[in-house]
Amino acid sequence: MKSMIHKISICTCLLFIIQKYNSQIETDVKDFRIGMKGGLNHSVVNATDDVGEKSGYIGTELYGGFVAQKRLTSRSFIQVSALISYTDDVTFIELPIYYRYNVYNKISVFGGLKLQYIPDVQYNNFNYFRKRLGVNADLGADYQIIKNLYFEASFSKAFTKQYDNTALDYYYSKRNVYRIGFTYYIN
Repeated sequence: MKSMIHKISICTCLLFIIQKYNSQIETDVKDFRIGMKGGLNHSVVNATDDVGEKSGYIGTELYGGFVAQKRLTSRSFIQVSALISYTDDVTFIELPIYYRYNVYNKISVFGGLKLQYIPDVQYNNFNYFRKRLGVNADLGADYQIIKNLYFEASFSKAFTKQYDNTALDYYYSKRNVYRIGFTYYIN
C-alpha cells in the first residue's frame, strides 16, 4: 500500500511539473491561428514554342487568400492556405501545406508541397489546359514584424506541365513563382 501511495505521489508531482512547464512555453504563441495573406507573384513560365525552342512568359501579378496554422511544438508549425493567384490570363487556386520552423527569434523558414488547380474555362483567351491540377514544391522564409503581422518571401518550383498559350506560341508550360507578401493573423 505504501508503494502505491508513493507511485501516485510521484506521478502527481510529474504531472504538475509538466503542466507548469507547458504553461510557461511561449504563452504569446497561440496553438491554432487563422488569418489572411497576400502580395505579389513574379511568375516565370517555362515552355517551348512551336519549333521546340525555349519560350514562355514572365510577369508580376497579385495573390491572396486565407491561412490556418497549428502549433506542433514551441518552434514548429503546420500551415495550410487557400489562395488565388494569376499568371498571364490564367487563374490558379492554390492549396499549399507547409512545415514551418522558427529558427531564430522572429525568423522562420517553411517548405512543403502545393497543389494548384486551374478553374478557367477551356479555350479561354487562347489557352489549352493540359492538366488542370499541378504540383509544386515551395520553400521560403518569414519575419514577424509585429505580433500578428509577418513578411514572407518564397519560391515555388513546378513539376507539372499544365497549359499552352496558342496566342503567344508557348506550349507545355511549367509555372515557377517568386513571391513576396504579408500574412496577418486575426487571432
